[in-house]
Amino acid sequence: METRCSVVERRGSHLLISRDGRFGVVEARNGRIYNIRGRKRREFPETEAGMTAAVGRQWTDEATARRALDAIAMRGEDLAQRMW
Repeated sequence: METRCSVVERRGSHLLISRDGRFGVVEARNGRIYNIRGRKRREFPETEAGMTAAVGRQWTDEATARRALDAIAMRGEDLAQRMW
């Protein structure tokens, strides 16, 4: 039986999600989910299957995923400050 994905934290458009005790980070915009790693940005439906596919093989421990979320959130904040 497959365990459901759950959103642990949201920062802007980025989500920290968990599944089976592992964690990943994705971006959610306009009803779509996007991977944040890899050379090619791919989009998926905003569903559990979409979140799982977007993380792919990048599931990790919580501390590592939180560091990734922190780094992405910081870059987004820096960009927003430069735009104002």
